[in-house]
Amino acid sequence: MDDLVGSGMMRAVLGKLIGYGVFIATAVLIYLAWSLGAANPRSDVAEIEAPVVQISSTVPGRVVAISVANNDAVKKGDVLFQIDPEPYQLRLAQAQAELRATQSELVQGQRNIATEQANAEVAQKQIERAQFNADLARQTLERLEPLLERGFVTAQQVDQARTAYNDALVSLDQALQQSQGATQIIGTLDTRQAQVDTAAATVALAQRDLDNTVIRAPFDGIVTGLTMPAGEYVVTGQTVFAMIDTSKWEAVAFFRETELPNIALGDAAEVFVMADTRQPIRGTVVAIGWGVRSADAATILGLPIVSNSLNWVKVAKRFPVYVELHAPPPDLMRVGASAVVVLHGAEADHGDGAH
Repeated sequence: MDDLVGSGMMRAVLGKLIGYGVFIATAVLIYLAWSLGAANPRSDVAEIEAPVVQISSTVPGRVVAISVANNDAVKKGDVLFQIDPEPYQLRLAQAQAELRATQSELVQGQRNIATEQANAEVAQKQIERAQFNADLARQTLERLEPLLERGFVTAQQVDQARTAYNDALVSLDQALQQSQGATQIIGTLDTRQAQVDTAAATVALAQRDLDNTVIRAPFDGIVTGLTMPAGEYVVTGQTVFAMIDTSKWEAVAFFRETELPNIALGDAAEVFVMADTRQPIRGTVVAIGWGVRSADAATILGLPIVSNSLNWVKVAKRFPVYVELHAPPPDLMRVGASAVVVLHGAEADHGDGAH
């Protein structure tokens, strides 16, 4: 009987020890899982993203040719589509003709100014000659006037000298007036030069519009959303299709705000696209979102809308974390594809030599 009692006590003690062991092991596993999650944050709420640019024409017109198809991969500079160039060719020809006309007027103006300058030079020489004649007549008169009192010259000779001097002054005054008139006639080419500059700018704009009738790929990418056939008329800025920039793939993962203190710029990341979760894609955290808007944050007439019943359960909000992908597999990259992002910290990024 005593043996049975002792055996039962031993089993009870052993059961307690096993229970304590299971409890301790569970606690250790929970702690390890928590530590691993804190050191390596993980988000199942992530998507693959890339810049998507709306392709449009900067000039209006009818689409005469589309050189790509939907989902085509194109290189930077490839022709995408073309607007009817004929109206723009005619405008360019008109602008070039106006430029030639203004240039011709500028050349004629230069000739006119050259002639006016030559006339002004002639007038200046006439002034010099008239001034010389006036000085000579004055000197002659000044010599004869003292001789008249002494009887060496007649009064007629003095009168003739005085008349010659007055005539010389009149000629000098006329020469001065002619020179002033010739100088005033000389104009400038500022207006005609401005007309030439305006016409040249019009030619440049017409040439630019003509060049823009051919729309080329702004970068390497993929054509998407092309539904418009050739023959449609488009206006400036009207989207014809979109292009995905395949050189800048990234994953946008949403992490709980409680996990953000464990995330830093430059942290290494592994991204698993749902299309093939066996293939990890390396990346680096390049940005962390600083704000999100709540669905409950609404106002009417400047007053906030507050529900009569409030949910007292506090749910951690999620903020976007942007991960730049390094050499991602092209066949797995699709905008909006679901993904899982696991962060490993900056030390892991430097240790494995990923980039």
